[in-house]
Amino acid sequence: MADKEQIDKLIKKLSERMGTPESDIRNAVQHSNYSKLLSKMDPSQAAQIESVLSDEQAAKQFLSSPQAKAIIKRLMG
Repeated sequence: MADKEQIDKLIKKLSERMGTPESDIRNAVQHSNYSKLLSKMDPSQAAQIESVLSDEQAAKQFLSSPQAKAIIKRLMG
C-alpha cells in the first residue's frame, strides 16, 4: 500500500471516523508519535497498539495479518 493516493484515502477515512484532522494523522505518522491519536481510544487497546507500533517486526507482522488487511480494505471503502 505504498501508493500515495491510497495512503491519502486511508488518512481521509481515518480522519472522518476518528473526528481528527488529517494533518494530525499525517503528523503522527511522519513523526512516529501516535500518543495524541491513541488518547482517543480505550486505554487497554491503545496500549496494545502502541506496543505493536514500537516494535518494527511486530508492526510488520501485524500489518501483514489477514485481520489488518481486512480492516484496511474496509477503511478504504
